[in-house]
Amino acid sequence: MRCWRPLGAGTTLTAEAEEQLLGWVLDMRKDGVPVTHSMLRIMALEAAIDAGLQDHEFYAGWHWVHGFKRRHGLSLRARTRIGQDTPDDGDEALETFARRVRSIVAEHNIDRIYNADQTGVNYEYLPTRTLNAAGDKTIWVKCGGKTKERMTAMLLADSTGTKHPLFLVLKTAKSKVKAVVEENLTLRHGFGKTVWKSVAPMQVQNGCQIYGNPSAWWNSDISLQFLKYHFANRPDRETKKVLLLWDDFSAHFTDEVTAYAETINVMLERIPPRYTWICQPADVAWNRPLKARLRQNWLDLIRRQLRSAKQRDVPFKLQPPSRATIVEWIAATWSDLPTTTILNGFKKCQLLDGVPADAEESGGVVDDEVLAELFSTCAVEETIDPGNDIGNTLDEDEDGSLE
Repeated sequence: MRCWRPLGAGTTLTAEAEEQLLGWVLDMRKDGVPVTHSMLRIMALEAAIDAGLQDHEFYAGWHWVHGFKRRHGLSLRARTRIGQDTPDDGDEALETFARRVRSIVAEHNIDRIYNADQTGVNYEYLPTRTLNAAGDKTIWVKCGGKTKERMTAMLLADSTGTKHPLFLVLKTAKSKVKAVVEENLTLRHGFGKTVWKSVAPMQVQNGCQIYGNPSAWWNSDISLQFLKYHFANRPDRETKKVLLLWDDFSAHFTDEVTAYAETINVMLERIPPRYTWICQPADVAWNRPLKARLRQNWLDLIRRQLRSAKQRDVPFKLQPPSRATIVEWIAATWSDLPTTTILNGFKKCQLLDGVPADAEESGGVVDDEVLAELFSTCAVEETIDPGNDIGNTLDEDEDGSLE
């Protein structure tokens, strides 16, 4: 008897792991960072390790990459958004979504609309502009010092312009003893006793909540803790509903999560899956300036290291930022994001009346002098040509296809 599978489904990664990988691809592209096949394979292999697979069980080979792309509507060198959605499609989706949200607000006498968005902290990818025969071109370089530090940040702000404490997910090893795993989850946000001694003070110093798991990815258990932390103890919980806009990620809308949200009077509203780029305040206005500032922090650190090496007359060796430094960067950057930027997101998504203010999103671009230093010292791990980008549409005639 033959075993029929969906198109391209011959893979040993779980659906949840693939969803996380797809989120990573789309998140990188929202930041403007091209995603190549080799980058996808590296992330897939990391996901396999996190899932407990052995080297011989999953290779992230070209057949898997091709299948992954077909399953999720991705292609090489496609520069349009997922599903070939046109600007007119986006405008229509936004109008429908905004009308629905405003209707919910009026019906339930809601004072505040919240938007939460998870985003990967990809500080190590830096853009540099080069001039060639075709004109100005942006090339991305990765200067990560081969760090394996990865982080997910959940942003939360509301329609009054208020920013709320971050939830961060860091990568940490998982104990092989089930009882220890349960204890770590219950008492220490998923971290072991030793690591927690350094993580707990970071929470206090940066005014955020920090969780840990092997993949540094969001999950439904953290969704529950997120709702509990931000909404369970508000004084008018019994009499006043709040509205939370969340994107269509499975860990946001499990039965347990939606049931718990109902018990604390939080209405969860799903942002149209293919239209976060126009319907989600965070995507529309918050993420770009946030990421630009993070890249600028990384570039400033690189410059300080270069200057220090010259002053001491020693060879330059790039040192990646510590975990504590990255947490400090994202917390400070989020804290410094102007109220006008938060409000711009809600206004651009037609959830607030008013004209959006002008916003500046510059920062984090490598100049020629620093780039030359990085190349001369082999500090650049990878140069990413935009022409090799994995896009968001199916393209049967791919240049550089996998066959």
